[in-house]
Amino acid sequence: MNGETRCIPVRSEDVWTFTERNLPLWDILELFPSDAIGPRGPKDDPRPYEVRPITIETDLDWSFETDIQYGSWVFRPRSPKQPGMMRWCRERGLAAGDTIVFEKLDARRFRLRLEKSDEAQRAIDSV
Repeated sequence: MNGETRCIPVRSEDVWTFTERNLPLWDILELFPSDAIGPRGPKDDPRPYEVRPITIETDLDWSFETDIQYGSWVFRPRSPKQPGMMRWCRERGLAAGDTIVFEKLDARRFRLRLEKSDEAQRAIDSV
């Protein structure tokens, strides 16, 4: 299973949501182990199994450990000052046309990278 990938295209209407809120994982949920799905919040009933975190290794040379919130299907939210999905989305400078890529490295470890669209890459190169 190593090397299995899933992609999330970034549309113009997604940029704000991904950088200010969170990244919905619904379309790629099957990539992650089912026991990485935890309760939505502290007042919710616990899951009927032990929730085990996963590690996300980013292309920005830092990683974070997280679980996936049941019902909202996002990585556990964190302040953008802490390593997490929102911080990665902000620091990577998402643009419409980009693609977010998750690669399964092993059962509980995943690589996260961004593939810039040709147009976005040309704009970066011209600066």
